[in-house]
Amino acid sequence: MKEVKLTALNFEEGARYLGYKGNTPDDTVLKLMKWAENELINTSVPRYLYKKFPIIQGDGGIEVIGTSIVLTGNSVKLHLKNCNEVYLICGTLSASVDKLIRITELKDMASALILDAMAGVAIEQIMDKVENIIHMENTDKFLTYRFGIGYGDLPIELEPDFLKVLNAEKLIGLCSTESYTLSPRKSVICIMGVSDEEIIQRKRSCSVCNMQGRCEFRKRGDRCGF
Repeated sequence: MKEVKLTALNFEEGARYLGYKGNTPDDTVLKLMKWAENELINTSVPRYLYKKFPIIQGDGGIEVIGTSIVLTGNSVKLHLKNCNEVYLICGTLSASVDKLIRITELKDMASALILDAMAGVAIEQIMDKVENIIHMENTDKFLTYRFGIGYGDLPIELEPDFLKVLNAEKLIGLCSTESYTLSPRKSVICIMGVSDEEIIQRKRSCSVCNMQGRCEFRKRGDRCGF
């Protein structure tokens, strides 16, 4: 188990999560965003895990050696092109944030909505910091960007096996429900490929995802951690 501290949040990203498309929130919303930032910094206990494995292209997909995981789908095949290793990564803001959001919902739904959006910004910040740590450990290698489980046509059904390999439930309290919802909710699981060759970083966004329109993450207001 590893920990990393949450710092000042990106309000512009928070505004985007709230649906402000290029517009600036008014003073009331900005004040609530600042309140949410303070609450999250004081309440969250960010934790993360990662582990590197060799990979090979098998008949049924990309096999993660030493595990039962097979990464299937064209999107992950393209993402890991020329990679010979992969990092399995997960991170969470902790159950305390889920509790904070639930309590706030009982008191004030508007504040809870803003808190939820800022929590989304917070988990992305944590995953950015984890990604930076991994980059610092691989200065002689080339790395892909984060690719979330459930992104593109990579099956979200891989969540339980993925978390089992990392022993995530025991080490950081992160598990996947029967409906493949992460618990705690403000959590991310993803992969990063490792290559000896320079990697062409392809465009990544919800707009080019094969799951667009039927994405379970977007339905519940989250993102897959791409």
